Amino acid sequence: MSKAGALDLASGLGGKIDKSDVLSSVEKYEKYHVYYGGAEEDRKANYSDMVNKYYDLVTSFYEFGWGESFHFAPRFKGESLRESIKRHEHFLALQLGLKPGQKVLDVGCGIGGPLREIARFSSTSVTGLNNNEYQISRGKELNRIAGVDRTCDFVKVDSVLDITSSSYLLSAFVHLLADFMKMPFPDNSFEAVYAIEATCHAPDAYGCYSEIYRVLKPGQCFAAYEWCMTDAFNPENQEHQKIKSEIEIGDGLPDIRSTGQCIDALKKAGFEVIWSKDLAVGSPMPWYLPLDTTHFSLNSFRLTAVGRFFTRNMVKALEYLGVAPKGSQRVQDFLEKAAHGLVEGGRKEIFTPLFFFLARKPHSESQ
Repeated sequence: MSKAGALDLASGLGGKIDKSDVLSSVEKYEKYHVYYGGAEEDRKANYSDMVNKYYDLVTSFYEFGWGESFHFAPRFKGESLRESIKRHEHFLALQLGLKPGQKVLDVGCGIGGPLREIARFSSTSVTGLNNNEYQISRGKELNRIAGVDRTCDFVKVDSVLDITSSSYLLSAFVHLLADFMKMPFPDNSFEAVYAIEATCHAPDAYGCYSEIYRVLKPGQCFAAYEWCMTDAFNPENQEHQKIKSEIEIGDGLPDIRSTGQCIDALKKAGFEVIWSKDLAVGSPMPWYLPLDTTHFSLNSFRLTAVGRFFTRNMVKALEYLGVAPKGSQRVQDFLEKAAHGLVEGGRKEIFTPLFFFLARKPHSESQ
């Protein structure tokens, strides 16, 4: 798992956005959200632009604090954050029953941390789907550093991709620049599909799950960890709404669905839901612990209150010196809002990033 340094953070800020345009991009991104008067309809209508801006702006921060895998995990006592993240990825692979040589799709692959881990763990060929060019380029560099660049490929897709081609089959890791609402694959292409805290960015769960259903082979499974509001969330409660809006702006979300809405969307898309559970319930340690300012850990120091204080002042200094682009502090600010919202949402049990489901595409449409 990589750990980007201060200069990596500074050079990566803004992603593929021109450094002189970072501040204006931050302002445009902020205006999509409730905190700044934005409407849910606008976020959903412009989800691709909003999510792209978000990941251009925050990816270097994520990698600096979190490593290569940008997700939470249930955690046992005595287990490090890194260990829990790997176990969480292995759990998903085991639930899917992955077998060597299978073709698997990672929907919303980020910079490829889970993709590389799951492919190595299961000896499968994993295709990563992502609509952010900066994350694809960063993932390519991380593959080179990890020494897997000879078996990895990053493809910008402008038409339907033939995944049965010999060049495709020789790749253990393939990353595609594409939109998961309009996937560039023929029907029945993959033997398994998974998503790790990614399809929450979709403006419409049914539309996204329907695309996954289309590209999955009959009789095969789709597993995911979803970000959801729980049954304890009260839309009439202003404090609950404030927490929800903090998570949305800090994490590039058009909206946050309930667990029930996700299950309904799966069934409407045609899936059989095998089982589902909020894995945050009963976890020995809270999933939000790495972001809790009352918690201190040397293993995840950059995420602690002290570590974030140093990062905040480092970014301020780098921006003042012109090493980091103008607007970098504003990105740090809305990420701090997200951290606050996530911790409070977790404490009040109104939000979970660990809603797991395993669903199967029937062998025939009549089933």
